[in-house]
Parts: sequence; structure tokens; C-alpha cells
Amino acid sequence: MRTSIQVGKLLGIPIKLHFTFLIILVLFILGFANNSSTEYRIPLGLGDLGLTPLIRYALSTITAILFFFTLLLHELGHSYVAMKYGTKINSITLFFFGGLAMMEEIPKSPEKEWRIAIAGPLMSFAIGALFCSIYFGLNALQVEFYRPAGIFVLVIGSFNIMLAIFNLIPAFPMDGGRVFRAFLATRMSFVEATKKAVLVGKIFAGLMVLAGLLKADPISFILTGEWGYNLWLPLLALFLYMAATEEEKATITFASLEGIKVKHVMRTERTSVSEDMPLMELVRKMLEERTAEYVVMNDSGDLKGFITITTVKKVPVEQRHLLSVSDVMSPYDSISRLISNEDESAEALKMMIRAKLEFIAVKDDTSGDFAGIITRKDLATYIEMLSGRF
Repeated sequence: MRTSIQVGKLLGIPIKLHFTFLIILVLFILGFANNSSTEYRIPLGLGDLGLTPLIRYALSTITAILFFFTLLLHELGHSYVAMKYGTKINSITLFFFGGLAMMEEIPKSPEKEWRIAIAGPLMSFAIGALFCSIYFGLNALQVEFYRPAGIFVLVIGSFNIMLAIFNLIPAFPMDGGRVFRAFLATRMSFVEATKKAVLVGKIFAGLMVLAGLLKADPISFILTGEWGYNLWLPLLALFLYMAATEEEKATITFASLEGIKVKHVMRTERTSVSEDMPLMELVRKMLEERTAEYVVMNDSGDLKGFITITTVKKVPVEQRHLLSVSDVMSPYDSISRLISNEDESAEALKMMIRAKLEFIAVKDDTSGDFAGIITRKDLATYIEMLSGRF
């Protein structure tokens, strides 16, 4: 099931909206349209200004859209610097807790990482400073302007400054956590720096849970002058904890594969079937060989496609005896599904992750002929063997 929709491109980067983004967008609009402008230290609503419902909701919608556009600019700040360093940005997604720039690869250079990480908060600081300067500058000059417009300008400015400050907390994988890892990586290996940054990030996640549940929320204090509860903080903490854990695993995985070539991990037996093979015969072959994936070849030995047990399961049982492998196989794509046996295993894993595949074909670097396959499962088993966990 698709959880995000693409709404356009900026700087050549696909911009996506996660379905949870629509939830927070609606909540923002409803809250801003109905809250009192004097309820908090920062005027977070238009509800007491005597505006008609149509005007209130229209202005609230404009405010919400502009604020979330500034979130997009925050992520574009990261993306622009990353692209300057040659890193490809696959997409930017806005979701419940903010935005995420999906980089094809996290730079291991400490200097590059901290520059990329700091670019987002700097963008938010710049936006916040601009809008707050407009608001306070006009007030200082005693310029009369439309009250809702003033609230709109102040909210955009103050929210961006709070966003920048919050993102600089050293809670990995937030921006501050990445800056912290970059600092550590100048003094130790990238893997060790990641482990320590993740540990600090998990500690901050724990503190966020406590702050939200034990009436010690700093956001409530900033807005009202009183400590309060905030159930969003534990949810955000859970998200950060899970994201930090996953990135730590990924970092260790790719580090374990450094220097390991595809030929050291690839499978050379039980790798191919004929495109003319009846589907029922393939099912028997899978059971006998206890193999779930094969490349499909023609009589001339050319790669034609791929087939897995998952594909076979999608075919109704009563139809399987009528079909051959070529009827249900996935087509061959040399760009995303073929790698040389002399390439790095880490590159094979990246290819599978990018294309959302479980295995790819391997060619002999010298002859160009089909040499075998490499699977995510093979890589995971190899890493376990390297670490001594048999």
C-alpha cells in the first residue's frame, strides 16, 4: 500500500506527502482557526478576533501551508548542500513529525556530514529571523497593520526559530545528532561514532518520554509559562528511537561489508531456470532445492527475467499447471538487477535497497557471462558469520 503521494519536484527532487502529513495539516488548521490569540505567549490562533469562519479558516489554511512550505525549505537546505557534494537525493517526504530528505548515501566524511546536517537549521533560522524582523520592525516603527497578518508573520517566524533550536538537540538521527556524530567521527571510526551518537540519541528519547508524561514539557513552558503534559513528545521519541536503531544497524551492516567483493558472497548453484519450465515443475524444484529465487534464462543462456516464490504464490493454484515460468516472471533489467562479481558487496546491497529487491544477478567481470546471484539473505548470513554468530 502506498503511504505517500508525489506532488511535484524542486531542484529535480521528487516532493512527497505522507498520509500522516494530512492529519497534522488538518489539526493545525483547526487549532489555529479556533484558538485564542491571547491564550499563549505566542498568538497561536484567530478565534477571538471577530473574524467570520470563512476568513478564519482561509487564513489558517494559508498559514499552515506556508509553515509546512518552510519545513520543505529546511529539507531543501540539507539537500542542496548534499547535492553540492555529489550525493543524490531520492526524494523529500513531509510527514507527521516534519520532513525527511532521503539521501542515497550518508557521507562518511565528518566535514561533509556536519555541513549537510547544519544546513537545515540554518535555513530555518534565516526564515525565522526574516519573519520576526518584519513583525518586530513594523511594531518598532509603530506601523499599523492588519492584526491577523501580524499573527501570521509572528507564528511563521517563531515556529521556524523553535524548529531550528529543536533540531539542534544532539538526539540522533536529528540534525544536532548528526553534527555530534560528525564531531565524534574526527576522533574515532565512523561506526564507533555512530554507536555513541545513537546511544546519546536514545537517552534524549527517554528524556522526551519523561518530559511529555511527567508534566515537564519545555514546549508548554515556552508557550504558556507553565510546565505541562505533551503526548506528542513520547510519540516523537519512539520515532527517533526506532530511526536511530535502524540507522545504527545499517551503518554496522555496510561497514561489515567493506572490502568484501560480490564473488565472496554470491551463490553459484541452484540459481537459474529455463523460461520454458512449467510452473508446477518450478514449484517442485523450489521444494527440492529449498530455494526461493531464480534467474530465468532462454536456451541461448541469455538472462530473460527473475522469479521468486512470492511471485508463484500470487498465481491461483488451479492455474499453475497451465502456465510456464515466462508467463509470470519479472522482466530483466540490467541497470537495477545486474552487478559484476568484482564489485563490492555493499554496492549490491545498495542496489537491492534502491530497487526494493531481494536478489540480483551477477555477471563475470571478465567474460560478461551470467555467474550467479546474490541475495539479501546471503549477505545477512555472511555478516553473521563474520561476527562469529553462527
